[in-house]
Amino acid sequence: MKPAVLVTFLVASVLATSVVLVSGVNITWGYIGPYDRIIARDYVQHDANWFTKHKEIVNYPPKGHQSFRVLSAIRVLDLGGKKNFGYATLLRGGPGFFNSTIEVRSQARKPLNMTIEYFSRF
Repeated sequence: MKPAVLVTFLVASVLATSVVLVSGVNITWGYIGPYDRIIARDYVQHDANWFTKHKEIVNYPPKGHQSFRVLSAIRVLDLGGKKNFGYATLLRGGPGFFNSTIEVRSQARKPLNMTIEYFSRF
């Protein structure tokens, strides 16, 4: 009876892992509460190229600007759908800081279409 439980557990864990890997890559750093508002929004778009991966570094605030609000959350939405698999990495700053640096990447031969939203408490 114990091997059947082990096999069931393994099958369930493989299915759960595949669901996580197949879903679109939307990520939120921090917590978006009832008093949080969007203070800025960035769009990152690149067309698909043969054997090319797109990579872009997105800084908040943009060069030449200054931020006077502490970030409470950052949300990255992959608008390309579930088949494009773009992903984002928070490199510096983020919630609790006045600035952030995010690296956005695409898969090979896939377009990149992401929206980055910055939230702060008012």
